[in-house]
Amino acid sequence: MITSAYKEYGRSSQIEQGWKLEPFISQKIAALVTFTGSIEYYLERAIWKYKGIDPKGIRPETDSKSISQMIKNLRKFSENLEDIRERNFILIWCEAVTSGFVIRNNIVHGVANVLGDTLSYSRNPRWHGEIRKREFGDFWADLSTLELVCESFAVLLRIIAKIERGEENIGDIASPLALKALQQSKSILGEFSSQDYNPSFEKY
Repeated sequence: MITSAYKEYGRSSQIEQGWKLEPFISQKIAALVTFTGSIEYYLERAIWKYKGIDPKGIRPETDSKSISQMIKNLRKFSENLEDIRERNFILIWCEAVTSGFVIRNNIVHGVANVLGDTLSYSRNPRWHGEIRKREFGDFWADLSTLELVCESFAVLLRIIAKIERGEENIGDIASPLALKALQQSKSILGEFSSQDYNPSFEKY
């Protein structure tokens, strides 16, 4: 039997075990990344809807825009809403998703380490004394944190998908349950995206 060179040399499972990428941890990281891609998809189409953009046969203005630029676009739209409740609902969503994508970027663009028994990601480290344009970010990927973050992303996805569909007005989407869930998600994502977060302290 001929051993595949890439398997013999790569030994992916060995590295995964070293990083503590256990099944439930891996599942939640995959879910987190998948949520963010879908949120970007629906956010872009929500902007098309509110700007009256028919993308057929054209390159829409949202093409190649970063998530931060699209969030700014949605914020700008919210400024034109006369209903304060609807405006605040959109603004809270924008604040929550901004924090959420900091977490996503820390994972996707971060270097993996194990601190104690916990997988962690560090983005834009300055461990060799280098100067970097972008700020440092990190994320501790323990299961309880990942579960909180994934539930929060699920809230954001459900809301932006409903907004994009346009079957309900924003006031109806912003039900008491949805608003409370969104506020909690903003708090969770804000905490875990912050560099002041202490992983030994759990308040949820």
